Amino acid sequence: MATNQPATTEAEAPAESSGMFQRTIPKREVADFCRQLAVLLDAGIPMVRALKILGRRRGSPQTMAMVQGVTSDVESGAAFSTALRTRGPGLPGVVVPLARAGEKAGELSRNLRHLAETLEHDVEVADKVRAALIFPLFTLVFTAFVVVAMLLWIAPLFAQTLDQIDGMNMADMPWISRVVFNLSDAMQSGTVKVLLVVVFIGGTFLLYRAATHRSYLLDFMKIRLPMLGYMVTMGAMARFAQTLSALLRTGVPVLESLRLSRATVDNMALEQAIVAMETSVENGGRMSTPLEEFWYIPEMARDMLVIGEESGSMAEMLENLADVFRAEVDRLQRRLIALIQPVMTMVLGVVVLGVLISMFLPYITVLTGGTFN
Repeated sequence: MATNQPATTEAEAPAESSGMFQRTIPKREVADFCRQLAVLLDAGIPMVRALKILGRRRGSPQTMAMVQGVTSDVESGAAFSTALRTRGPGLPGVVVPLARAGEKAGELSRNLRHLAETLEHDVEVADKVRAALIFPLFTLVFTAFVVVAMLLWIAPLFAQTLDQIDGMNMADMPWISRVVFNLSDAMQSGTVKVLLVVVFIGGTFLLYRAATHRSYLLDFMKIRLPMLGYMVTMGAMARFAQTLSALLRTGVPVLESLRLSRATVDNMALEQAIVAMETSVENGGRMSTPLEEFWYIPEMARDMLVIGEESGSMAEMLENLADVFRAEVDRLQRRLIALIQPVMTMVLGVVVLGVLISMFLPYITVLTGGTFN
């Protein structure tokens, strides 16, 4: 996929890409910085003094270092956008272009407000998608931990007690009890315990890698998930539409706006569609034309882009599209939370209760005078 992406100039390159181990500045803090700076500039406070005022406020070490560096460069005569590009390699990619466009148009404070709103929407949508995914993942991990703990420590105690009952024969037990006790017995060996530790460490590493490294296969699987995939797609498209709208409103060229907005999608499968849009625009075509080739792009997005191109109101149409997608994310999140929490709780209860019943079943059979078969 990387070979299909249009090349970017140094001025267009997203700030995040400056280094593999570069720490990013929290988007929420960047949004607060932009909003507060806009307020100070609108109040007639000079840029250097406004930056010094913001430099005295608390924030993350990355944010404070960025503000201090920008203040020093601006005080030395550099343009604000140039100072941001030099001192803010951890900034979101849309910050420098919007600041540069605002300086050229004489509307820096207005662009800073747009930027703050864009970043806040980005964080809000990403948090909602993440919140919908955390609960089921936590429940599954907790269920696996409880079951493994029961098989390692509780089931052997039941097995020892059963061995002391006359006439108790493992071969005559119900099949579910035999499965649980045999599995518990197998897990007592040192080899299996080592294997469990290896699986746990390997699973933790894979989860960490999935959270910190991008993968086309993993991103494609995300958008294929029932309901969750649709929510991930809606959230990504909301961020993309909001960012693209803000860039177009402030006079950033269409092709550069697309390239910068692509960084907010954070999904390699969805980025393919945006790369196709860039190629179409670069060749003199429309943004909406190549989207028909990508089944996972919502039909509403294609239709509204066509309307925006035909009416000449692309920025307004994109902003409306972002509002629609954010509302859809909100609706899906409420629906998922209402559905997932009781379902996952029931799964946890059924699995744990099933293991407990399988261990108690031999006792119940003996006490009731029945037979195992």
